[in-house]
Amino acid sequence: MSEVVQKALLTEATLREGLRNALGKRDRSVVPVAHGAGLESATLTCLFEKDGDTHIWLMKRPDTMRRHSGQVAFPGGKRDPSDATLLFTALREAEEEIGLGEHEVDVLGPLDDVVTFTGFVITPYVAWLRGPFLPVPNPTEVDRVFTAPLRTFAERARGVFPKVGWHVEGELVWGATAAVLRNLVTVVAELHEPR
Repeated sequence: MSEVVQKALLTEATLREGLRNALGKRDRSVVPVAHGAGLESATLTCLFEKDGDTHIWLMKRPDTMRRHSGQVAFPGGKRDPSDATLLFTALREAEEEIGLGEHEVDVLGPLDDVVTFTGFVITPYVAWLRGPFLPVPNPTEVDRVFTAPLRTFAERARGVFPKVGWHVEGELVWGATAAVLRNLVTVVAELHEPR
């Protein structure tokens, strides 16, 4: 799988519509949240093309946060009672946390749900950035915003359990974020496998 992604041409032209179709057709793993067993949440995995390769926006949580402090994450969070859908949650959180507005992204579809050891059930949505974007981090929720090439996450993850992941821009990408990225790389690899 990782070799396929490493060798693939990962540009908007080769990836965006294929991902939309693949995410729309696949039977994704859904974790039902009932009777208080888990907190519904959603994230936004935002892709864009840079220098002929696909990159992903990531952010680091401040060390001062009560939960997930110092961890690398996607914009996202817990579903508010007023959120009509989990997609609305992901889009609302992306705007609140890094200033990424709903009109700035093309949502391609959801990946498999991911369950965290802290009791969250995450529905990750994949989106493609419509144009140039300059993050405006909310300092109470975001320490820094940075990008990484998608193909980085096709490489073998390293570390000692539970912190198995990838070192990117001086940060360790692990946990639920790593699980979402593994799922995304799997879908991308299936798009590029010879038929």
